[in-house]
Amino acid sequence: MSKSAVFKKHYVAIIGGSISGSEAANILAKNGFSVVVFEMNKLPYGKIEDGLPKWHINLRDRQINEIDSKLDQENIRFVPLTKIGRDIDFLDLVNNWGFSAIILANGAWEDRVLPILAIDKFIDKELVYQNSFIYWFNHKHEKNYDGPNYTVKNNTIVIGGGLASLDVVKIVMIEIVKKQLFVKKGIEIDLFTLEKEGINTILEKLNIDFNELEIGKAKLIYRRTAKDMPLKTPKDETKESIEIAKKVSEKLLNKYQEKYLFEFVPLCIPVDFVESDTKLTEIIFQKVQVENGKIKPIKNSFLNIKTEMVISSIGSIPEKINGLQYEYSSLKMREEADYHVFGFDNVFAIGNAVTGRGNIQESKKHGQLMIEKIIDKHLTEEAFEQWLINHNEQIKNKVAEQLNSIVKEISVAKIQPESIIQEIINKTGAIHNKIGYFNYSSWTHKNMPVRLEALLKE
Repeated sequence: MSKSAVFKKHYVAIIGGSISGSEAANILAKNGFSVVVFEMNKLPYGKIEDGLPKWHINLRDRQINEIDSKLDQENIRFVPLTKIGRDIDFLDLVNNWGFSAIILANGAWEDRVLPILAIDKFIDKELVYQNSFIYWFNHKHEKNYDGPNYTVKNNTIVIGGGLASLDVVKIVMIEIVKKQLFVKKGIEIDLFTLEKEGINTILEKLNIDFNELEIGKAKLIYRRTAKDMPLKTPKDETKESIEIAKKVSEKLLNKYQEKYLFEFVPLCIPVDFVESDTKLTEIIFQKVQVENGKIKPIKNSFLNIKTEMVISSIGSIPEKINGLQYEYSSLKMREEADYHVFGFDNVFAIGNAVTGRGNIQESKKHGQLMIEKIIDKHLTEEAFEQWLINHNEQIKNKVAEQLNSIVKEISVAKIQPESIIQEIINKTGAIHNKIGYFNYSSWTHKNMPVRLEALLKE
């Protein structure tokens, strides 16, 4: 009897359809399992769609095509617009739906809270969190966009470090320069040109002094130094490799500053704020020093920075689901296996659902993430895209390793009777009927957003 014949009656649920979820679904389907992928959004692309700034056109399209090829299979039922914990109770899914196994592949969508007491009262006014900010930036051009709306302000503060924070501060400077070029000079330049060539190069070509635009530069505030930014992964744990990585990170940050004209303020942590007439007007930072790798606040040493807008970019974590146990921000796992969720026999987790982290550089090391190129090669957009591709490959490799063990555990479980299988089909079919879902390809085609690059070509 073939492997497919043995496994064919097992129905497995996967929560989340992006990089790790689609990889898991593909592997399971190829092994003869039937799979239901529950996705909270219309589309399964996760941060490839909503977290990667829209200038990464080629990378986005390649990754989307790959996800499509994995999810558009006969053995896979895709169920969009269905959030576990909101539309379906998690314990109900575990206890009453009849799945042989449930695999958590939900990404990291919840922003880490900025550690300043009571500052969240300014959310979506003077304070914006990274995930909603990038979502707005990626989709605001769409005719039917109904998400949050923001206006980038002078003297914006971006708090955080890493590639995601660099993306945020790039967006801030590109948006405000694009606006002021039109307001002050009547010049229209699309964001793709500004991003590719750099603000400094464009202004030089136009013979415009930056000060003529009357812009208060954005400031990127980080708790460590430029060398400590996690922009380059060391080849190994040797002192030499670590030092090389630090130098690359510092050089990369300097290149970004030169190209996009923002300011960098190191060795500061946010501790308080100042408000006036119910508006956030200043952030108070405490200066710190790094001793033996640890951050140590400097007593009575503070820095007040005036601002009209604060964007917190200090990382993302998976949203907690009622019914599961957590240790701080991380899902609690069984000690004997990093994929088996604590408290359940048939619930497993992969990808960021395991690590409890959304920032790539903070995720578990799955091998060498950064391609080995000479330093200058690392300072190109193409190399950054390659880095992201490599990261996704590492996720896929880790998922494959975890699924090998998960498959063994599922395969010895009791085969589902036809009545249970039919009930799963009926329940998912009812959701499909409610939202007007017919099949994967027609659904994704109908709901694919209008791309800005396409509009600019019209």
